[in-house]
Amino acid sequence: MPRTVLGVIYFIAFSHALMLAISLWRKTKLTNITTAKWLALVCFIISYKLFEAGALYLGLYPHLAHFMDLLPGEVLVIGPLVFIYVSLVVGEEKPKTYQLLLHFIPAISLWCYNAPSVFQSLDAKVTMWQFVLSQTEARVIPLKFVLLFLAIKTHLSIYLFLSWQHIQKFEKVCNALRADNSKAVLKQLTFLVVSLFLLELVWVGLFIGQQFFAIGTLALVSDIWLLFVAVIVLAIGYIALQKTDLLMSKEEHALIQQNYSENKDESSNIKYFHSALSEQQSNHVAKHLEQQIKVKQLYLNDKLTLTTLAHETDIKAHTLSQVINQSMQTNFYRLINGYRIQHAISLIDNPSVHWPLERIAFESGFANRVTFSKAFKEIMGQTASEYKKQRQQAG
Repeated sequence: MPRTVLGVIYFIAFSHALMLAISLWRKTKLTNITTAKWLALVCFIISYKLFEAGALYLGLYPHLAHFMDLLPGEVLVIGPLVFIYVSLVVGEEKPKTYQLLLHFIPAISLWCYNAPSVFQSLDAKVTMWQFVLSQTEARVIPLKFVLLFLAIKTHLSIYLFLSWQHIQKFEKVCNALRADNSKAVLKQLTFLVVSLFLLELVWVGLFIGQQFFAIGTLALVSDIWLLFVAVIVLAIGYIALQKTDLLMSKEEHALIQQNYSENKDESSNIKYFHSALSEQQSNHVAKHLEQQIKVKQLYLNDKLTLTTLAHETDIKAHTLSQVINQSMQTNFYRLINGYRIQHAISLIDNPSVHWPLERIAFESGFANRVTFSKAFKEIMGQTASEYKKQRQQAG
């Protein structure tokens, strides 16, 4: 692919990444939830690397050389940022300053090692970038640098693996704690982390092929990696802007940490050790719970979670989860959305109500149309549109 075309692609991707980063950062200020700012920082870094590549291939480096190569080893920063973001999403404490420094020691060390190159003169930088552009054949670099590059990628892979573990722990029990689309968003976040991991595997494969088997050039390795990064930027935007306020409460985090099980059976993911509830007591709590949900119409709160339901009903969250799963033979997601769908059906069946399905969804306690449609299909066996059409034809 011609370098000019690549340069244009990189600049377009740079503009998207920069706008996404700014949008995420602004949303954290509007919602007073700072979790997404860590993802915004990832987008800022990616946008900078795309800017570098675009400036290089469009021949702008003689004028912008002082703004390039300021962040060597950027993946040493991206790994910890993604991990911190995921950790906060699943309810862990914000890391203290000294903990943040520990995470970024490798990145700071590499930056200091590369500082002479960062602060060299404009002419020296222009010469360096001209040399990079002139490389059209396979070039073998010293073994110590090969090992350094592979160590950097290993560092990122470890952080991505730890992030994946965090997401999986919450995702497996999400329906026992939430009745919204949090699980779907977590699945998309898993996809993002796995995609980043696979991207690094692609880079390592290309790099090893180039260094030891003379396949392609270092520039080709970087070009392919950046093209995939440009695609991932769009994925970050789709996922992050859907639910930037997705945040697991400390109570939810503690509940999972205390009772998490590796059992794949969804109803057994939260285990009930040392339970003092007899079957009769459990059934009594279940009836009390149903009465509270119906009388107070708690299901109409689109932000209702297991822990907030526990506060509303004065039942401990652990006991509540046990009763829902064991006595009522369901999970929190199906229980609450069952009441919401019943409410939605009553609105659809009401001849004096002529609302569109979007409003019916919101009036029934759903935060968005997607969760409403999914829950309706699961419970009724048909879409809300099909049900509404049948009722209109029958009427």
